[in-house]
Amino acid sequence: MHTSAIFASIALMSTVYAAPPRLPTHYYKRCANETHNDTTSDTAPTVPSCDLSGLSQPSSTLVQPTADLQLVMVALGQGTQNYTCGANITAAPSAIGALAQLYDASCSMVNDPTVGTKALGTIEESAKSIGSHFFVDLTTPEFDIVGLGNTQLKKVDEAFAPQPAADVKWLKLDAQAAGSTSNIKQIYRLNTVGGLAPANCEGKVTGDVVTVEYQAQYWIYA
Repeated sequence: MHTSAIFASIALMSTVYAAPPRLPTHYYKRCANETHNDTTSDTAPTVPSCDLSGLSQPSSTLVQPTADLQLVMVALGQGTQNYTCGANITAAPSAIGALAQLYDASCSMVNDPTVGTKALGTIEESAKSIGSHFFVDLTTPEFDIVGLGNTQLKKVDEAFAPQPAADVKWLKLDAQAAGSTSNIKQIYRLNTVGGLAPANCEGKVTGDVVTVEYQAQYWIYA
């Protein structure tokens, strides 16, 4: 499974780096060739082979994309939401970013617009990862996608998931010119599964990293 190496690495690092208040730098930046095999060029285009014009986002209170933007991909993200424990172990840990592999789910969504995120997970068994999602710093998410380039973004809107006690929030992210090489303008995190921080840090010490597995659909507009 593509994500097993990520989870194993994070689990190991959470014990080695118990003292720092946030993830070390390489939690954010992916390693060379982490998301591709040796037969895939980093410049190979990643363009869905199906028509996305008929797809509509699931209903939410998020501000919707403007008419001048076009949906160019729906990516499945599989990875972890990451948190760190503070001095008060009875308090919930603080968010310190996410780390996920990305898979092109565009045609799966076109074939069945109602397909759930968990069901999309089956594409991960038969498809190569097309990129990765990580954090440049504590507040700057980045998406590095083969053929589209890298995009650094800023959260501009959020909404509770339909099951807020189980799943992380849905988000609207706007691309930032600084640090981006792609034409991507907005990315929406939708149909999330899991990823919520635990209620407290009991059994942990200050600086411990807590990782929680999650899945999400990332709707990408340019």
